[in-house]
Amino acid sequence: MIPLNRHGPGILLRKLKRWFEPDLDPHRVGKVFDEFDRVRGFAAWQDHCRARLQRPLPDDAAQAAVVTEGFTTLPVMSAASAAELLAAVSRDQEVERLKRDSAKLEGYELGNPALVRRLLEASLTDAVDRQCLSFFGSEYMVYWYALSRTSPSNAPASVSFRWHCDKGPHAHLKLLVYLNDYSEHGGGTSYLNLAGSAHVARTGYMFARGRRRTDSLAELARMAGSELAAYDHHPQAGDAVLFQPARVLHSGITPRRGPRYVLALCLLPSPLPWREALARGAHIDLRTDPIWHDDARELEKRLAGAAR
Repeated sequence: MIPLNRHGPGILLRKLKRWFEPDLDPHRVGKVFDEFDRVRGFAAWQDHCRARLQRPLPDDAAQAAVVTEGFTTLPVMSAASAAELLAAVSRDQEVERLKRDSAKLEGYELGNPALVRRLLEASLTDAVDRQCLSFFGSEYMVYWYALSRTSPSNAPASVSFRWHCDKGPHAHLKLLVYLNDYSEHGGGTSYLNLAGSAHVARTGYMFARGRRRTDSLAELARMAGSELAAYDHHPQAGDAVLFQPARVLHSGITPRRGPRYVLALCLLPSPLPWREALARGAHIDLRTDPIWHDDARELEKRLAGAAR
């Protein structure tokens, strides 16, 4: 459903433009990154943030897995901590819609600032911080957060459970923290590394419309004309994946045995450390806000907001 507010006309225009786009367009990748990085100013925003970094980069920044491979997996909390946090969030709550223009993303409202802080403190560990600092070359902010519940299904895969990249600027990351175990749900996420994703990008598949997406790695390999090796992440409770969602092809693994609970964080460059950016209300609410600002300078306005 397209919202009846000031954002509605822009969303409708973008949906109409996508309708007439070819399914496969080798130039689409360049167009998408040009729109976000140059036109909307996210590349200039990253430069702005890098110039204000007050701490040294890790000595091995260039070798960080999220930089070289495009993704990395790492434990961020114990299974007991994951279960405790999930219980604290879901207690006395019903599952609700998390994204304003999608009925497929459901989960729990994160309206308690103290609980949000607990979730982020538990997830953004020192190991995650080193990877983020290496990738951004700057401090970073939590741009949005969501705790989703995905129910088991034998139906055909939805678009998030087919191979895709997420539109957005080069310089953004996603952190997925699994709050329950693979043994409980049988779900996870599959990833191609940067090299494999680049092979597929040349076919014009990258950022394809939902109707063109496939859940078949073999089909992607045929299109790319090369062998592709996917990493299937079967997470233990408390495990996380940090990845470049705009450059790394990924595909959800549909839960088969029970619901899968995932805390998702979208991370962007910031001139301030994430705790201070969070306190100033720099994040957006997926239920009401567009995912991406038309002008990255809106981030500066958010960071200038009164501390919460």
